Amino acid sequence: MPSLTKTAGAILLSVVTVGARRQPTPVVDDVTAGKALFEGAGMCATCHAIADSGRTAGPDLRWIGMLRTAESLRRALVAHRSTPALSAAGIDHLVAYLHTLRAIPPSDPRERTREIPTASENVAFFNRPEREAEERSDALVEALEIPEGGTIADIGAGTGYFTWRLARRAGPTGKVIAVDIQQRMLDLAAETVRQHGLVNVEYVLARATDPRLSPASLDLVFIAHSYHEFSEPERIMEAIRRSLKPAGRLVIVEYAKENTRAPAAPLHKMAFNEIREEIEPMGFELERILDFLPVQHGLIFTVR
Repeated sequence: MPSLTKTAGAILLSVVTVGARRQPTPVVDDVTAGKALFEGAGMCATCHAIADSGRTAGPDLRWIGMLRTAESLRRALVAHRSTPALSAAGIDHLVAYLHTLRAIPPSDPRERTREIPTASENVAFFNRPEREAEERSDALVEALEIPEGGTIADIGAGTGYFTWRLARRAGPTGKVIAVDIQQRMLDLAAETVRQHGLVNVEYVLARATDPRLSPASLDLVFIAHSYHEFSEPERIMEAIRRSLKPAGRLVIVEYAKENTRAPAAPLHKMAFNEIREEIEPMGFELERILDFLPVQHGLIFTVR
């Protein structure tokens, strides 16, 4: 990348995060070739670092593999004004290398000490008109790169705020299973889905310890602002883990405890490390961080 400037270097990190579809693990030769290109002929290391040296013009890339999919990295490299000089194979090699950069330390499992609140029934808060603008809800769903025809469970569906968005992405050949422990919420979700003209949603009244999902049936389990309310999270998450297909993904979205602007009471927020310390010991591995969310944590896990 011989003509990188600070502005051009920033392009690599300015592409909107577009998802969490797990990419195939690149072969070692691709990664090795990409590393050599990054450090050598591509001259990427003249502007970008993978450690915070303070000497680079472009962003530090140590986290890039956690923040961007391989496809979004490819688009960023193609858009980069200096990369047209690279061959298609060279771009593939760079993508393979960059996708391995995920410098996040392992989480330490700890005893859960947080208080678990009762399930919220605040319909007005769920459906507030400004919510999409505050939380970038549409961008969140877009970022999941849900394939048409996918099968998704929306756990803690509430009023259907995300249910219909997920159903729209799954398409007519896909299916969303709206799950909630409150029949009133399922009724509201069904009405929301009907208002959007969608028919690819099923409704499941769950028990507090059982989401009632079929084993190995789901491509994606989506849990937005609900995990913190699970009365027995270990039992529920074990059932959710069993419900995922081998390449299935788990999405956890929670209002950020670290963010004072997050529009929720303290009991209805979770910290980044708090989520990891609870979810990862249950047999999940952090695959992607949706870093563009303004007041929420969005973490995407795969089954370990």
